[in-house]
Amino acid sequence: MKEYEREYDYYRNLNRISQKGNVVLFGSSFMKSIPVSELTQTFGLNCVAYNRSFTDLSVFDAKKLLSDTVTELMPAKLVLQLGETDLARGYKSLNEITEEYAKLIKYIKAENKKIKIIIASICSTDPETVKYNKMLEELANKLGCQYADITNEDETLMPEVKAFSLLKCFIIDKLNFYDIMQYSFS
Repeated sequence: MKEYEREYDYYRNLNRISQKGNVVLFGSSFMKSIPVSELTQTFGLNCVAYNRSFTDLSVFDAKKLLSDTVTELMPAKLVLQLGETDLARGYKSLNEITEEYAKLIKYIKAENKKIKIIIASICSTDPETVKYNKMLEELANKLGCQYADITNEDETLMPEVKAFSLLKCFIIDKLNFYDIMQYSFS
C-alpha cells in the first residue's frame, strides 16, 4: 500500500469536497492519464465525473484502495480498467487476474446495489492482452456489467482523448440526437 500512499491521501482529501452519486473512473496508469474534468467539459457532457485511478495499480491491490477513494463517493456509474499492470508484471495468470477482478466487482455490487459498472478493455493489441480483453468481456456479461472496448486506442496520437471519446456513451445517462449521430459516424 505504501506505493499508493501519496495518491491515496490526495484522493481522500478531494473526496471531502466531491459530490456523491456521480461517475467515477478507477484503474491503473492508462486510466489515470485521462484528464476527465477537462474532457467532460470539452465533449459537453452534462455530468460530473471523477478520476480515482492509481499509477501501476494491480487488481490484487484494488479492493483496499477502492473503499476510501471510490466507495465513499457512492458512484452511480463506475468505469473500471484494471489488469494492465498485472499483465506487464507477469506474476499471475490471466485466470488469476480475471478471478480477482470478479471478486472486486462482486464486492462493489455488495457495497452499492444500484451501481452501474463499465469494464473498459486494456489498450493494447498484444496477443495476451487481446485474450485478457476477451475474458473481461465475458466477465462483464456474466456479472451484469457493460463492456467498453477501447482496445486499439493506444495507437492514436492522443489515446486518452480517443478512449474517453469512446467511453462517453457509457458515462452519460441520456443520448440526444446529436450524440447518436456522432456515435454513428465515429
